[in-house]
Amino acid sequence: MEQLKFAVLGAGAGGQTMAAVLSSGGYSVKLYDNDREKIARLNELGKITVTGKFACEGFPQLVTADIAAAVADVDVIMVTTTTDAHREIANLCAPYLRDGQIFLLNPGHVGGALEVRHIIREVHGCRADVVIGETGDLMYACRTAEVGQTFQSGVKNKVEVATIPAGDVKRVMEALGPVFPNLTAAKNILETGFEGGGAMLHPIPSLMNITNTDMGQGYDYYMEGITPSVARLVSACDAERLRVCRALGLEVPSLVKTLQKIYGLEQEDLYDLLQHNNAYRGLKSPMNLKHRFLVEDTVCGLVPLSSIGRMLGVETPVMDAFIEISSIVCGRDFRKEGRTAEKLGLAGKTLEEIYELIS
Repeated sequence: MEQLKFAVLGAGAGGQTMAAVLSSGGYSVKLYDNDREKIARLNELGKITVTGKFACEGFPQLVTADIAAAVADVDVIMVTTTTDAHREIANLCAPYLRDGQIFLLNPGHVGGALEVRHIIREVHGCRADVVIGETGDLMYACRTAEVGQTFQSGVKNKVEVATIPAGDVKRVMEALGPVFPNLTAAKNILETGFEGGGAMLHPIPSLMNITNTDMGQGYDYYMEGITPSVARLVSACDAERLRVCRALGLEVPSLVKTLQKIYGLEQEDLYDLLQHNNAYRGLKSPMNLKHRFLVEDTVCGLVPLSSIGRMLGVETPVMDAFIEISSIVCGRDFRKEGRTAEKLGLAGKTLEEIYELIS
């Protein structure tokens, strides 16, 4: 069987790591980013070095800011940008997609595969036989020390993947299962996109500590930034997420239950649990209003949950309040920018019609 050819779109920590891992394993890889300075620096270095829990060194056969060149003649397109860039990536790629390719978001966040499918199929009218899917999380826990160097705190043991339609996940697992053994098939994109409560932990504490950010004063994000009062706000927001999920026919774990499972903790109170989570100690706070905790998790987390909740008759007053506050603080209209039911191709659909679309 001919070896897969990959395009990795997004040269952040996750993208650089994925490109290095794949290229060091002998795969053909092309790496894309719209940051031309970063592209120039990577080409100057001629290598990407990965250190930490595992180590490797590799370099793609092409590092480019040309999207057409990046996706030409590849089998798998791995999108590793921040999730608020998915719309731009889908619009850029749609004219160049061809039969047999896999287009996979790493990760999709809330509604990523739905948004991408709507853009590729409905907006651009692309009818190429492309598998569109998403993972529930980025498989590498990593950060960038500097361009061309990433540090890994580990590879996640289990990363769920789903497609739209759901049956296409078999094609993804057949192709990528041997390359990424930690991938496991989820039932559908509601499981990968709506079950995680991570977005609840980011916009609210960031906004409640906005004075520190404005003054350029860093703080220990979880240990100092989340007080008992802030934790109660996060929990109230998570309760709204659970109600939206139940309206979608999903029985999902609370944020507390998820964190207990991931980190082996027993505390039932969110604040108490976070204070006992040593893995969260020392993590840096946002230092500007463009940080992904404020932007990405509002646009691709709170907005779609709120919008779909509204469509299904579920009230989300806490989410709505922080979407508005975040928009005012950042000087942007996150409701307009975000993943609404309309942008996900779900507007006006009944629950039965939603499942018919994704199944």
